Amino acid sequence: MHDGAVLYHSDSYKSVASQLPGLLRDANSAVAYYDNGEKYRQALLARAEALQLAGRYLTQVRQYDLGYTALAGAITDARRAADTLTAASGVIGMCWLLLRQGRLDEAEALAAQTADTIEPRLSKATPDECAAWGWLALRAAAAAGRNNRPQEARHYHRMATTAASAVGREHTGSFFRHWTTFGPLTVGMKGVENAMIVGDARTVVRKAGEDALSPKAWKSTGRPSDDNWNRHRMDVARAHARTGDLTAAMDGHRVPLAGFPTGRSPHRRAPGGRIARTAHPGPAGGGGRACLTPHAPAPRSAGATASASTT
Repeated sequence: MHDGAVLYHSDSYKSVASQLPGLLRDANSAVAYYDNGEKYRQALLARAEALQLAGRYLTQVRQYDLGYTALAGAITDARRAADTLTAASGVIGMCWLLLRQGRLDEAEALAAQTADTIEPRLSKATPDECAAWGWLALRAAAAAGRNNRPQEARHYHRMATTAASAVGREHTGSFFRHWTTFGPLTVGMKGVENAMIVGDARTVVRKAGEDALSPKAWKSTGRPSDDNWNRHRMDVARAHARTGDLTAAMDGHRVPLAGFPTGRSPHRRAPGGRIARTAHPGPAGGGGRACLTPHAPAPRSAGATASASTT
């Protein structure tokens, strides 16, 4: 699993695709072999991790129906293993899939209700627990911001800020479980992204110029994931272009593109503009508590268009 996750984060999608059948076959065999006990639980968790890798890969290549099935299976296995963090990680991936499809109402409801369910007691919570809760809040904020709900987006972003303050710095201890880093820097960059979504380029430029969001701060805050940092720089470059500073925009583009793989776009947005209002129904069957119940929003056609940059 670790090797597969490394390949995914290096954008080696063909290699991921070639490894997935063997990973899933072995995981299924292990679950079938053990009847109960701790080994059965570990087999379920191994299959949940493999299904998450499959779901995120399939979402990345826009095979949304198959990605939904894989992520729903990952959530179910994690629940059966009584592992809330792994289940929450699956929900975070499911919310990304819904964002990519433009199913903004469902993504917000799923993320917000799951965050309510797993909300930790911050004075005693581990960094992993804070990171899972914080990323659910960021998913809800991303959906609300893209859905013309700025007040709700700000509320969710404040939740994520609270979680990041509890973590203290960029947390990478469970990178392959939660698929990214989380901390004050990541939350700050997502705040910039939200400002860009609503077209507030001047706020983006102002916030991006603060020391807290510069590489100078990494010594104290920790380093963000490469994909989140590259996406942030692309947002800043676009903001400079919108405010008429084309020199700064070009300088901003050179930084991420020099090391950014061509296989993954750092800033996919809603078709036809920055914000897309959806009229889709909410989650079916109480899917907002997907980390604790077997229900989740039903899949939509794999031909749906991408609408979000969040990974």
